[in-house]
Amino acid sequence: MRKRMRPIRSVLFVPGNRADRFPRAMAAGADAVVFDLEDGVDAGRKAEARRAVAEWLAVAPASRTARFVRINGSGSVWQAEDLAWLPVVSGLIDAVVLPKVESPEDIERVAPSAPRGCVIPLLETARGIIGAAAIASARATIPALLFGAEDFTAELGIPRTLGGDELLLARSQVVLAAATIGADAIDAVFVDLTAPDQLREDAVRARALGFRGKMAIHPDQVATINDVFSPSADEIVRARQLIDAADAARQQGEGAFRFENRMVDAPVVARARRVLALAEALSGLP
Repeated sequence: MRKRMRPIRSVLFVPGNRADRFPRAMAAGADAVVFDLEDGVDAGRKAEARRAVAEWLAVAPASRTARFVRINGSGSVWQAEDLAWLPVVSGLIDAVVLPKVESPEDIERVAPSAPRGCVIPLLETARGIIGAAAIASARATIPALLFGAEDFTAELGIPRTLGGDELLLARSQVVLAAATIGADAIDAVFVDLTAPDQLREDAVRARALGFRGKMAIHPDQVATINDVFSPSADEIVRARQLIDAADAARQQGEGAFRFENRMVDAPVVARARRVLALAEALSGLP
């Protein structure tokens, strides 16, 4: 089941033990910030990270940026402590990000401790990718599915390339699984912080595959990601023109009609309406 949430184009991660970075992360313009208790925190500093996140959230100013917490995964020696801690922040966060999800049961084990049962699975293993559709059907509120390319390629023992051919099947699996429940598919991080043009290229490719957003590991990546996953001015104008043409055709009793020398029918009109709906949802954002 999907939880309705403002559009999520950018998801910025910040280590949970680095409270000094929290204000900048929240001010970066990301649609969601993930306070990370997992890979971003050394094994000996997990308790410190939980304390830092709870203390900061308790006094943090109001923000339209969604607040997520990534806990440690199933099978981790730290997950039980994370689940016992979640009630401390459940009224201060919007969802729990669960890493290395491989089955619906992984989600259902966490959902009772998550705010309003809202869990966002991170699919980053071969078993998780293969089971993406089943995972999406878990008994929980799932607003998005995240794709983790770094762990996935590490498991396969292959390098991650800019062209991304090695990720095509996995990315498509995540997109299709998200579509089955009306959730947003969010693409993997781009780890080279010195290559903004390549970040844009990677994001454009992900959008073309059906992703609605992308994860970020640095505030400087957020603006590029938001731009790629937002309708352009030309896209908005064209969508309005197409819908106007569809309305005129419907008044004439026509289901299919000619637009820009192409035959257009209901699915194309539906895509145009989706562009306008996203543009409208984003128009009120700071």
